[in-house]
Amino acid sequence: MRELVPGIHIAERSMRFYGLEVGTRMTVVQLGDRCLVHSPIDLDPAAVEHLGQPGFVLGPNKLHHSFIAPWADAGWQAWAAPGLPEKRPDVSFQGVVADGKHPFGPDIEALTLTCFSLTNEVVLLHRPSRTLIVTDFLFNFPRDAPLATRVAMACAGCYPGCKASNLERLLMKRKQARRELEVILAWPFEQIVLAHGTVITSDAKTQLARAYRWLSG
Repeated sequence: MRELVPGIHIAERSMRFYGLEVGTRMTVVQLGDRCLVHSPIDLDPAAVEHLGQPGFVLGPNKLHHSFIAPWADAGWQAWAAPGLPEKRPDVSFQGVVADGKHPFGPDIEALTLTCFSLTNEVVLLHRPSRTLIVTDFLFNFPRDAPLATRVAMACAGCYPGCKASNLERLLMKRKQARRELEVILAWPFEQIVLAHGTVITSDAKTQLARAYRWLSG
């Protein structure tokens, strides 16, 4: 666990996807005396107790949910992207984040990407730190990633650099995606925390816009 900027802490783990090392990252957002955990990883909830009281844990899309149950069992309020409660009936979710409605307080903006039903990803903005938090909406695999990962991700359209995958190109509802991307780009963020790849700390808006420039075609 390390502090990225005041109010934002991240924890990282090795993770394999179909044999490829893609890594994964959990984000902890401090909200007053409580915390919001985004995309929890295989980590004892007690490991974040020094950051604040148990608050919320978010399953941010229909693919990132493997380790949410222990957090809910430890007293964190579990919230989900649309469709995730049906996929995980074993987890007692408090509700679904949709239509901009969420319980996380005024420091957080949330947008559910209705343009991509494969994931229904919830994208977050932490206003005080000007941090955008995403899961699979964006990838940023580094040049020192394993060769097999780089080759596979290049074939998938999400390497090199900050990229969206070919699945977004094929399956996103483009008109709705353009509207939702406009909302995100209007938010005041200066860095992007991703689940997979290197955190983006410079020219964040430019890199996001470039990753989705195919939407304008």
